[in-house]
Amino acid sequence: KGKQEMPAEMFHRIAGAIAGVEAKYGKDKATITRFEKDFFDVMTKKEFTPAGRTITNAGGGTRVVANRIVLPIMDSMESIFQTLKDSALLQQAGAGLGFDFSHLRPAYLPTRTSKGVASGPVSFLRVYDGAFGVIKQQGRHGANMAMMRVDHPDVLDFVKCKVKEGDIRNFNISINVTDEFMKALTERPNTQWYATWNGQKMKPRKVLRAPNGSVIGAEELTITVKELFDEIVHYAWLNGEPGIGFIDAVNRTNPLPGLGPIDSSNPCGEQFLHHYDVCNLGSLNLAGMIKEGLAKGKKPVSPMARIDWKRLEFVAKTSTRMLDNVIDLFDYPVAKVDEMAKKNRRVGLGIMGLADLLYQLGVQYNSEEGVTVAEALMERIQRTAHQTSRELAKEKGIFPNYPL
Repeated sequence: KGKQEMPAEMFHRIAGAIAGVEAKYGKDKATITRFEKDFFDVMTKKEFTPAGRTITNAGGGTRVVANRIVLPIMDSMESIFQTLKDSALLQQAGAGLGFDFSHLRPAYLPTRTSKGVASGPVSFLRVYDGAFGVIKQQGRHGANMAMMRVDHPDVLDFVKCKVKEGDIRNFNISINVTDEFMKALTERPNTQWYATWNGQKMKPRKVLRAPNGSVIGAEELTITVKELFDEIVHYAWLNGEPGIGFIDAVNRTNPLPGLGPIDSSNPCGEQFLHHYDVCNLGSLNLAGMIKEGLAKGKKPVSPMARIDWKRLEFVAKTSTRMLDNVIDLFDYPVAKVDEMAKKNRRVGLGIMGLADLLYQLGVQYNSEEGVTVAEALMERIQRTAHQTSRELAKEKGIFPNYPL
């Protein structure tokens, strides 16, 4: 309406929109008002902060989306450009996206439809990057993650794709290493590393490009496991990328294996997700979980006794309900994403302020006591969040994909 809201107005807008979801589940006005007050309190006391898209859009007349979505890019023009279209719509709405480019055929391999040769994953990564570079989200560009498996034949082309500062600036990139690679690295590092494509082993390749970036050929490389790892480390040291993901470890803890394997994370790596899945994040601020009046002084008080465990449980419980309610506000411009978000109902309750809390307690961050305090905090948060989830399931119903 042309008027900039004040902070209190902003928090009332967010709390009111999120609490209003309770009406859908039959809550009366008094209960909704109580939840709204709780949501307002934990935000204004800086005890919990929902994701940026929730802060910006909840109750504001714009689409409520999560910052974290993973989309598929499969080995066909239809998939590549359908996902690009979906991505553009989601970027415009404010979402951040993750992709695995490992499903695309290596550069310079034959293509059936055109009777030509493939451009390769990095070429299409550049197409996506160029498109995202012109899409603004309420004054900013969205964050994105591009991943590739270490056993893809074009892995070295991917590792080096951001060597020039400013290239592919709309993406973080990471290599998904496998158990097989890590085992080879520790047990037989000087053996040849083989990639795999369509079930066939082949050597990694050097992709040859013209000055304009177009692919003009590819050469097989004799490269050991250690040499490949050293290349990854070199470029990570040079400019901070690529990062590393442990994709087999991810799938060992896949919470919904019936939906298939997971191949990519969200833009900043907090959460690995199935294709079209969503995780709305929020952070509980540990720095505010100190009991007042128990500062270190005349009478020594143990660090554990100075933590306000009761308030921590209240904030964890309130935050879990808030995040769950945000899912009901989701309005994605891509139907598959909207459907998956509401069938899985993922919440991402994270933390911030651990170092600040330990500093206030007089506990060294990298000490055994610091680890003990951190474990106790996370155990209490996890237990409270799981219990709250069980209560929400009884109250509002189990999430539809639960049997998977």
